[in-house]
Amino acid sequence: MRVTNNMMTRNYLNNLNNNLSLLNESGERLQTGRNFTKMSQNVSDGTRALNVRTQMYKNEQIQDNVKKCGESLSVAETNMMSLEDILNSVHEQTVRALNGTMESASEIYAINFDSLKNQIVEFANCKYNDTYILGGTNNQSPPFEVKDGELYYNGVNVNDVEKTDGVFYANGEKVPYSDSVYMDIGIGLNVKNGVVDPRSAFNMSVSGLDALGYGTSEITYQDRNGEDHTIEVPNNAYELLDEMSNALHDKDFDKLGALNDHLRKTVDDLVTEIADVGVRTNYLENHTGRLEDEEFYMTDIQSDLEYIEDTDELINQKMREYSWLLTLQYGGKILPQSLMDYVQ
Repeated sequence: MRVTNNMMTRNYLNNLNNNLSLLNESGERLQTGRNFTKMSQNVSDGTRALNVRTQMYKNEQIQDNVKKCGESLSVAETNMMSLEDILNSVHEQTVRALNGTMESASEIYAINFDSLKNQIVEFANCKYNDTYILGGTNNQSPPFEVKDGELYYNGVNVNDVEKTDGVFYANGEKVPYSDSVYMDIGIGLNVKNGVVDPRSAFNMSVSGLDALGYGTSEITYQDRNGEDHTIEVPNNAYELLDEMSNALHDKDFDKLGALNDHLRKTVDDLVTEIADVGVRTNYLENHTGRLEDEEFYMTDIQSDLEYIEDTDELINQKMREYSWLLTLQYGGKILPQSLMDYVQ
């Protein structure tokens, strides 16, 4: 095959342009710190990088959800612990009232109990991010409200509430806004016919009814004359405290003692709710650790796919630069001199 000057020139210029292009690409990588800036430069790694970015975005959203759940539960736990402190204080004051010798002091305790009732409602209507923590799905108005001296939860008298198979009912109908609130925390959210599978999401709600109590119970006590009395009393902390205040006003210390014993069950139920919140909070903390590990792992993958190692690229650029210089030197020897070279 005959090798012409035009062929040698054409091949040389192609090699020259390729080496210059490689040198420029290396310089661009050093300047941007990235392996590539367009998908067309590396389709395979670019596709993988997009998938990693998508996973990282989902991870970021889930971590944000977990954070919101944790903060919400923390607020609920703090307020329920304050409620527990109030009820323990009521129990201690009642014991002092029962063991006291001055009946006039009972009025002082009754007035104090009336004040503590208002505090119970305030703590029960606690908020986080404009959301009522103990209100179920009700985000519009305080879940607990006192009407004519009686406590209502989302418009339903707490003494009328009962629970069947985990669902709250009152007068044969489901209590409004009493459903649980679920959050996607990356455990495979599954929604079917508009209903969230509880196993596929995190229950971030705390029921105000479970915390403060609901419905009524029958208790039997014996008075000082040895006579038995069976009465129906509320299970709700607010309503029970109201009954204890009335007993103090009436100087009915036998009934007061029975109500105080029943108060212990209400406190125990509240402590159970606090413990449940603690368990869920611990789960979120562990889950957050797993999400952070996953984020670190994906960040590592993204770095390998998208970004360069400066030292490696500096070496690569030097090699490209040497190739470019050698190509120039080679061209000065194999290309024929032009008329302009002679003119000069």
